[in-house]
Amino acid sequence: MPRLTRIEDVLFPVEEHPVFAHVKDPTDYRQLRVPHRRAIVDVANQRVVGIVSQGYRLVTNLEALELARQCCRRVFPETKPREWEATATDAPGSGGHCHIDLAHNSTALDFNLVRPDQRPDAFGPFIRVTNSYNGLRALAFDIGFFRKVCKNGLIVPESVIRFKFNHQHRDIDRAVLFEVADERLTKLKAGFCDQLGALRNRSVPRNQFEAIVFGALSIHRPGALKPESREAAEWKALGSHVGELRDRLTRRECLLGIQCSHGIRLAATSQSLHPSRSK
Repeated sequence: MPRLTRIEDVLFPVEEHPVFAHVKDPTDYRQLRVPHRRAIVDVANQRVVGIVSQGYRLVTNLEALELARQCCRRVFPETKPREWEATATDAPGSGGHCHIDLAHNSTALDFNLVRPDQRPDAFGPFIRVTNSYNGLRALAFDIGFFRKVCKNGLIVPESVIRFKFNHQHRDIDRAVLFEVADERLTKLKAGFCDQLGALRNRSVPRNQFEAIVFGALSIHRPGALKPESREAAEWKALGSHVGELRDRLTRRECLLGIQCSHGIRLAATSQSLHPSRSK
């Protein structure tokens, strides 16, 4: 079953219905209601997307998306609602849960704490909302940062802030409140800038470049390969590509007047991991 990757694919209307068991008796079939259980039904496609407990608090994907926009306004009050847009959607074909990414589409949040000569890219915030109709995932809002110019993806491995609400009436009442300690949020933003500055100034020794790139991309060196096999040829081609990337970055650093005898800056490396998308 193909995955759902368009925002409109996951905004189908849903309803709650009682659950019945179709039980055969000596003469006929009877419908027995299952206590303390409800079915979440995709009305548009007439299919059950989840079976939940009586205390389950239904939050539709459309409601979750609106809550994510409220989260954007609470955590980043300097932004405007129209500056946020849904950039990615992912859900299994069953529609039982989904992830929706909201990203800030302007350069209003560029990090000016980094020196101009070391600031070739613009960075902005994103919020990923997770929702489910089967009770297996909590309603969650993960906040992080991404590179907006090269679009190479996230530059930090984890979100810096997370809100999580279990799908229970005791946890999600009529309204969801995003409580943020403003002082802590300010420190988190400043800490991100400090980490970014340290990343830009870090050099990778030439003899460790390949190992670091493979580690960052979770590429594991295979065991013994047959010399004439396709796997051996592909691994050799990958090694050649990484070597060419290392040499190209070294030449670039030297042309920019940077001391390149010691290594390659991580900032330059991160910009070139996806050369086809960095133009």
